[in-house]
Amino acid sequence: MAEFTNEILIDAPAREVWAVVGAAERQAEWFPGMVSSTVEDGIRTIGTAAGGFLLEKILSVDHEQMRFEYTITGPLQFEHHLGSLQVESEGGSSRVSYRQEIRPEALTYALRAATGDALFGLKDLVETGTYSRGFQPANGG
Repeated sequence: MAEFTNEILIDAPAREVWAVVGAAERQAEWFPGMVSSTVEDGIRTIGTAAGGFLLEKILSVDHEQMRFEYTITGPLQFEHHLGSLQVESEGGSSRVSYRQEIRPEALTYALRAATGDALFGLKDLVETGTYSRGFQPANGG
């Protein structure tokens, strides 16, 4: 099994960052290549810019610890997958850690790059209000 963690420092209070990370339906706003994200009955459905989709089961959303955990359930098939995001206060800023456990390991490089890029998207959204590539707000703004 492969495991890795990407981290970023965001110039905003932890609760402000968590307001975005902890709202599962907002992932497409900051994760490049995603155009929509909806949640129903603990399942997040993500629409991709390539016209596909991902299904993720939300395992936990801990507002006190500012920790979000999920597993990809389809259509990609993993023997094991666990993704987690952790927001921690660091002075007046926030450190966000995006961790992945994956088996088989073949997708490690792609997921490491994607989650690293997503953290830069999160930073842009929180610090400047800039949505990620591919995302269009429903009101066109």
